[in-house]
Amino acid sequence: MYTLALNKSEKYGKQVYACAISRDGTNFAAGCHNGDIFLHNASGKHCLKNCRFAVNSCIFTSTQLIAGSTDEGIYFWDYETLELQYTLNIHKGPVRCLYLSKDESILVSGSGDNKINITRLREGSDPKFERLLNMNESDAGMISGICLSHDNSVVVVSSTSGNIFLYDIMSPKPRNIIYNAHEMGANCCDIAILNFSHIICTAGADYAARIWELNLEVFEYSNLFVLKGHTGQILCCRFTTISPSSKLILITGSIDKTVILWDVANNTKINQVACHTAFVYSIAVAGNALVTGSSDKTAKCWSISSSNVKLVNVAPALSHHTDLPDWTTRQVQSWLHHIVPNSTTSYTGHDLKDMETEDLVTGILGKGAAYGDRLRRSITLLKTFNGIPTEFLCPISMEIMVDPVVTSDGHSYERSNISEWLAAGHHTSPLTNTTLTSSSLITNHNLRKLIQTAFFTVARTSSPRNASTRQSS
Repeated sequence: MYTLALNKSEKYGKQVYACAISRDGTNFAAGCHNGDIFLHNASGKHCLKNCRFAVNSCIFTSTQLIAGSTDEGIYFWDYETLELQYTLNIHKGPVRCLYLSKDESILVSGSGDNKINITRLREGSDPKFERLLNMNESDAGMISGICLSHDNSVVVVSSTSGNIFLYDIMSPKPRNIIYNAHEMGANCCDIAILNFSHIICTAGADYAARIWELNLEVFEYSNLFVLKGHTGQILCCRFTTISPSSKLILITGSIDKTVILWDVANNTKINQVACHTAFVYSIAVAGNALVTGSSDKTAKCWSISSSNVKLVNVAPALSHHTDLPDWTTRQVQSWLHHIVPNSTTSYTGHDLKDMETEDLVTGILGKGAAYGDRLRRSITLLKTFNGIPTEFLCPISMEIMVDPVVTSDGHSYERSNISEWLAAGHHTSPLTNTTLTSSSLITNHNLRKLIQTAFFTVARTSSPRNASTRQSS
């Protein structure tokens, strides 16, 4: 079984939107929402401040660090001397994604102007812009991800419309389009070779990663299978080949704060690791080396190993969207934390469903009276609804809401989650992918009262508003 071992964790005080790792695994970088890039090389940790706005993507060549920014620029540094060598201004919108060809001769960039630029890289000379690929405006949405086939012939573009665009690199218009690949929008894509065939991974707002086989000669595709395991939107995906087995692994990162390792050849989930305490925005891989970047303001370096390495921070994200009998002991424990602080239990969802309420209260609290009434109310609600009502769960985290707010899409979210989503520069609904007409958040007092009545939710220290929700039994 492949596992992750944490080698290094760096905290920056700024949300990490992008990360990169050199192909030999010795250097890594983290791009932040304020434009800072933190480069870690043999001489230490360095902060590059050339970008004026958020860094959305960054990659290493054998000698350079390249970054794309919301300020519309693409920046090239010598990652040993830290010298800014070039700045490309070929886009008329935020540079959202970069992809480097395997032979480091081509840089593909996509931006908010929905243009895909092909730039030729030549050692010892300035990057040279070569051609422009155009999105079909009626089907486009916004560019969310880009990748390039190993032979540099095909460009794959994912979009927030949920469509996937397939380009011949020499042609300005797409040769084919995978329509509605992801119902609520695609967030990322990558390409690899498996059994002498090109396969594409696309992942998105439907919590799923889809694997496609692509015939490069005729630009035909087929959907091989769907990978499901995350409980939130997938924001990033990358293929890597693991040594010494040469096994192809897919790695996905999600809003649910976890990373999943997938065995693509066997269509199975290998491992799921809770890498961060907030959204996993980006991942970068180089063989067995992995870097993850998150809105928890950290970047972490991991080793992927087939040995029995003890996992670090491996508790899976707990979600309560399943039926009550399917709850594990960990899910029961997570629910109970909202009702009775500092309590423990070995009960499963089957126990909550089948046992008498008073027997459960006694089993959890003993003969003590503290928290008894609130626990009885919550157990009664669980039994009535066969779990926690979906309306009580934040659509982003699938956790019980403490401070629910309504956005312009008409849906309710946990205030901290939707605030983080908006602060990251998103202007669309995380649930429907439609454009939000306003960034205003309005407290859903009715829903909040229902949740408090049912759970008397214990306040979370991360939200000052939660102080008012503390109640004694």
